Amino acid sequence: MRKTVLTLMLAASAITSAASAQTPATPPAPTRQGTDRISTRAEAIAQADARFAQMDTDHDGRIAVGEMRAYREALHDRMVASGRDVPVPPPGGRKHDGMGRRMDPNGDGSVTRDEFEARALKRFDRMDANHDGTIDATERANAAEMRHVDRRERRDGGTQPAPTPAQ
Repeated sequence: MRKTVLTLMLAASAITSAASAQTPATPPAPTRQGTDRISTRAEAIAQADARFAQMDTDHDGRIAVGEMRAYREALHDRMVASGRDVPVPPPGGRKHDGMGRRMDPNGDGSVTRDEFEARALKRFDRMDANHDGTIDATERANAAEMRHVDRRERRDGGTQPAPTPAQ
């Protein structure tokens, strides 16, 4: 009996050690756009074009208010379905219920591909602090901190001094 138990324990030990040898020691790097990823200007344009194509459901080269609203609702539904925390809209309605001046600079009620790309490139240029055409992990972290500072200032009325982002 003891020999059988000992044999089974050795076999189980050999199986588990073989299985652990086949699994990688470190988890693979995330493929999603994370902090270690370097973004280029061309990638920013490609992402903007892909998002524009998703939003322009009638393929007329313009995003109307209804298309924008439908895209945001679909995005919200995907977030809920994936189990992510969804921001609660403020009392009195959704925060982004239409286009706004930032999305539609000429105020014609729709956004063209050129306007959409221009906004994406403006955001890219704001993040690219050293103007080398790429956004690295440091610039991405600084941009996130600047967004938090801007939101804090808008919320508090600019009364508190803003912390400086790390270099």
